[in-house]
Amino acid sequence: MGSSKKKIDAIYELRHAAEKKALAEKAVDENPTAQNRDRLLDRQIELEEKTMTAIERCHECGHSHGPDEPHC
Repeated sequence: MGSSKKKIDAIYELRHAAEKKALAEKAVDENPTAQNRDRLLDRQIELEEKTMTAIERCHECGHSHGPDEPHC
């Protein structure tokens, strides 16, 4: 898989996670059960994980690394 494709895939995964979180927020607003609140928390955690992956994913090599580290 190309490195830029990995970056793009990470961004689309982030978008999908944001959509799932928005739906979970709506469910809590409409029916604030413990199950729906738990699902919202799970979606928030997933969104945060996908955000970090999208931020850290290098557009040149497709891997996570520091700005001064060599590409994989």
